[in-house]
Amino acid sequence: MNGRKKVNILPCSGIGKTLGTLSRWTAFEIVEHLCPKKTQLLCLARAVVGDNEIQSKILDNYNITLDGCPKQCAKKNIELKGGDVQKSYLMARFLIKNRDLIYDKKNVIDPGDGALELAKRIALQIRPVIDKIFDQGGAI
Repeated sequence: MNGRKKVNILPCSGIGKTLGTLSRWTAFEIVEHLCPKKTQLLCLARAVVGDNEIQSKILDNYNITLDGCPKQCAKKNIELKGGDVQKSYLMARFLIKNRDLIYDKKNVIDPGDGALELAKRIALQIRPVIDKIFDQGGAI
């Protein structure tokens, strides 16, 4: 495993955007429920300001990013800090495959049960990638 012990999950901060909320909910589902022993949550704001603790975590572990929009701030900040991104996800891509879920696009604080269910579905799709990262030493 190259000395790396965790997979960092770095969601978009996306304050004021529904897909930012979705990325954070997905990250919480992964870190708190599906893979708590293999993952840890990182804060994008701390990565942006160059916090030393976050810098070490980025360099010493595997990284998965969850971005809400094509600007890909989470991915870009891992790379700016010298880290490798093993896998990057754009939340909008999951919307196409989950059209059966209704969520409130205008409510960024609580887009509703449909968005929560979508976060759970996305997390379930990411879990095997986390396992594969560990099994293959970061290669996927």
